[in-house]
Amino acid sequence: MTQTNAKSEVTLDIDALSYGPYGIGRLNGKAVLIPATAPGDTVAARILESKQRYSVGEMLRIMRPSQERQTPPCPYVGSCGGCSWQHLRYDAQLKAKQQSVNDALRRIGKLEDFELRSIIRSPHEYHYRRRIRLQCNELKQLGFFRPASHHLIEIASCHIADLEAERHLASVRYWVLQLASSIQYVEIVVGDEPNQTIIVAGSAGAFIRGDETVSRAFLEQTPGIAGIIIRGRDWRHTWGQTAISVRTEGGVCLKIDGDVFTQVNSEGNRHLLNELISAGQFGAKDRLLELYCGAGNFTLSLAKRSREVVAVEASRASIENGKQSARQNGLENIRWIAAQVPPAVKRLKQSGERFTKIVLDPPRPGAPGVQADLAALGAEKIFYVSCNPTTLARDLSAFAKNGYKLDWVQPLDLFPHTFHVETLALLAQ
Repeated sequence: MTQTNAKSEVTLDIDALSYGPYGIGRLNGKAVLIPATAPGDTVAARILESKQRYSVGEMLRIMRPSQERQTPPCPYVGSCGGCSWQHLRYDAQLKAKQQSVNDALRRIGKLEDFELRSIIRSPHEYHYRRRIRLQCNELKQLGFFRPASHHLIEIASCHIADLEAERHLASVRYWVLQLASSIQYVEIVVGDEPNQTIIVAGSAGAFIRGDETVSRAFLEQTPGIAGIIIRGRDWRHTWGQTAISVRTEGGVCLKIDGDVFTQVNSEGNRHLLNELISAGQFGAKDRLLELYCGAGNFTLSLAKRSREVVAVEASRASIENGKQSARQNGLENIRWIAAQVPPAVKRLKQSGERFTKIVLDPPRPGAPGVQADLAALGAEKIFYVSCNPTTLARDLSAFAKNGYKLDWVQPLDLFPHTFHVETLALLAQ
């Protein structure tokens, strides 16, 4: 249903969600994207921007609410840009994420004849994030930006942060107020062991020497905070214990610096690893190539089950953490390569290296341009982990053109109350 009045107000029936913060209605056959809406809503809206294929608007009021709506428990929903789907019931979020993956694979990737498995729920709907990044403004307020802006909303709580991270919000705010150095952001990072919370701050300028005394005193006076990292463009200062423990499966524990990337949903990450291990059936004959290995999130578990793992990662800090964790876990069958992935893969191809299976877990932009070189490495199976359905679809389509067929895709929800979705895909020759 659509209707226009003299004030350019339109009435829209919202029938779907985009891969993003928008619900989708239609006006004269053209898609209209409206944030903070739910499928089944009827809303009054105003068009803000009209493009060739779609328009973007704002909701003025809800005329008839959807049954898929819920009252968000967080008081900042609507102003904070962090949880664009918290107004949706969790089952509705899962349904929409499943549909986002399906649409991307079929419409963007033009892929057919594969199994799309039912999405796996996050073990926890709230308080699942082991790390949260708070922006810091010139007033030294901590919070999140409004949607599509740099206007900061100061927060005193966060319903998706680990409870331990949320508990330290007030004390971290106090610490930031004492600092003389210019701070752009603060991360609160929680490990898998008790009293293992790390503060990581990013500075826009030079380190002010007096912050040494401030940070040391804060650490001594604040129970539960194990360490502090402040880093700038070309400097890094630390106090206390600045690495967290990350338990990926029984008997495997990684030690990772607080300012090195880790998956935010610790239990969800273990589910993802279990899915990979179960699907991979890795054994003593396997020589594996792992791309974008990070600090060893999958690497150590793969090495436990395989003859050898060649692990490639651009971040040298991540590689050093991975090497240290491998030594602590008694694993000596990992060859670590600190390099950008595309040239590293090209060198492996040129040197005639062969692998039985390949695992890759690229960042959001995906892994464009490596498919032909990877196909030359002889792997019978490729396992692709992705956090972006759009780049996943593009890359899987490129693999299909290089001799690999998509067998199945398993979506997993590691990011409740956001539109983001994780996937594990299997390609086989």
